[in-house]
Amino acid sequence: MKKLIIIFVLIPLLSIAQEVQKVEVVKSDTQIENLNKLLGQNEIKIDFLDFIIFPALTLGYEKNRNSSTAYGATMFINFDTDLGSEWNDKFAITPYYRFYFLESQDYGGYGVFAEIFTKFSSAKIENYSDAKSESYTDISPGLAVGRKWINRKGFTFELMFGVGRNLLYDEDVNGMNTATIRSGVSIGKRF
Repeated sequence: MKKLIIIFVLIPLLSIAQEVQKVEVVKSDTQIENLNKLLGQNEIKIDFLDFIIFPALTLGYEKNRNSSTAYGATMFINFDTDLGSEWNDKFAITPYYRFYFLESQDYGGYGVFAEIFTKFSSAKIENYSDAKSESYTDISPGLAVGRKWINRKGFTFELMFGVGRNLLYDEDVNGMNTATIRSGVSIGKRF
């Protein structure tokens, strides 16, 4: 009798459990773009790598065009007054255009990215051998790759590395390099 009661109780429970349907959320392009707009399409960020290594400040602004592309610019200011330091750039503005891959469909404008950039910089080199300093300006197009994370509140964390070529390289300026490096560890906020 107990077995019969257990069977009559279990059969309805099993049939109820089988009626539960699996629900799958489909993200349409419209849903993705709406979420991207909700988080904001503008971002301001600060690079802490320059702040820690040099007495320098790098501020950046980025505008998301859509969930897969963005454009922006960074401004580098070197506060080091020692002209014999390892870093020659005193001021640089670097506009860029980015292409986001992989996870960019969730929040838009995040994930692995590749960017093209052009760095406009001014620098000063101290030559100790002839006791004079030389200033120069340069234009450096290049490529960079990186990764950006974003949380639900719109805060971002970014790692990036790239290399560019100095177009106005002058071999007569002792200490001037043919290449430039673009790197960073940034924290930002979308609005």
